[in-house]
Amino acid sequence: MKINTVITYFIFSVWGGLLIMGGLTLISPDWLVELSHPGKNVEAISIKNAGNTYLKSNKYNEAIQQYTKALKIVPDLKSAIANLAIAYQKTGDYNKAIISFDHLLTLEPEYPGVIYYNLGEIYEKIGQPKKALESYLVATHTSAFPEKAYQKAGHIYMNQKEWDIAIINFKLAIENRLTIENSYKGMLLTYQKAYADTTKKYQEIDDILKTQSYLSRLSEYDESIINKQLYREVNLAKTYNNIGYCLAMQVKYKEAKDYLIIALKIYPSYTEAKNNLKIVESQLAE
Repeated sequence: MKINTVITYFIFSVWGGLLIMGGLTLISPDWLVELSHPGKNVEAISIKNAGNTYLKSNKYNEAIQQYTKALKIVPDLKSAIANLAIAYQKTGDYNKAIISFDHLLTLEPEYPGVIYYNLGEIYEKIGQPKKALESYLVATHTSAFPEKAYQKAGHIYMNQKEWDIAIINFKLAIENRLTIENSYKGMLLTYQKAYADTTKKYQEIDDILKTQSYLSRLSEYDESIINKQLYREVNLAKTYNNIGYCLAMQVKYKEAKDYLIIALKIYPSYTEAKNNLKIVESQLAE
């Protein structure tokens, strides 16, 4: 299958799943596992797939049972470990989720950014912002789609009143937002991870990424339609609003106003941005 065909197929189906809980079986593709242990892995993968069915139906305890059973057969089945961690996370058993995610990281998973992002969310929920921030920052460097991780890191810095570094992270979130260019690049990076770095396919993708020749391929798509799907107005408006808020807290009201106006151009009914703009304008009038 041609790379371009694969990216076309995945560009709407995978990119979002990589950034949220429930990116099922994206870690260690089953066909790679079957090649290494063709006998017992077939049974383990079948059991793991049954667990996936339960997980998708929100039957988390049943999913945990299936993943645990699969891992007794093949202890290093990465996709089972990943989905077991997600199931624990969904049930609120955060300690077991952390243990499972940490164990998975020792096995050099194909998508560490997904794991670190989920760890960040867990640490936030259990009131450990320092560890959450550490996880989100690692996710920004290891994910093909780092926008949400930058947003999360920005929020933590903002809550800690570290305005400058919060702004940096929010701006990086904007820079890495899911435009058609960033989505295509992210999917190339994701697709590349299915291959060893010594293979011809890996090198082919690497050449495309280095030369940015994929940019010329974007003309094959209706950019306006794709960007409409990828352009999440509310999230982008919130990021601009957050930058405006941070600037206002630094008494940089003129710059703050500029960002708040952009937030409202993107999402005109955004109440928080409206309120922040009124406060900033009142300060400028004094």
